[in-house]
This record gives sequence, structure tokens and C-alpha cells, in this order.
Amino acid sequence: MPEVTVKTIKGFNNNGTYAKRNTEITVDELRARELLRNGLVEEYDLKKAEEPENKKAPEPANKGGKGANAKPKE
Repeated sequence: MPEVTVKTIKGFNNNGTYAKRNTEITVDELRARELLRNGLVEEYDLKKAEEPENKKAPEPANKGGKGANAKPKE
């Protein structure tokens, strides 16, 4: 899961380490959602991966009407 940096609203025990209020901590996305539901951190923006470009394969050189199988014009 991607890691998210969140700002704390209240102090709390974060997996064995005390996180003071108004500090930024880095947690995984699942933990960030849990902390947000419990009102311990501010809203955060999750950076999404960029959409990949759909690239079309190059046209084959042998494609067309004039090949070995093409019928001659009359």
C-alpha cells in the first residue's frame, strides 16, 4: 500500500510510538483511513498514479491491398 503523510489533530499512540498533536506522520493508506475515521488526523489527499497512455502498435509494413494475396485489377 502507498504511504501517506498526515497531520495529527490529537495526540495518540501510533503503533508503539506516541504521535504528538499538530505533527506530520507517515503511515500506510489503511492506517491513515483508520485514523481519519477516529478523528485523530486531518483530511489528506491521496496521490493517484498517472493514467498510462494507450499506445497503438505501429501498423505492419505488409498490411495493404497490394501483397502476395491481393487480386490484380482488371
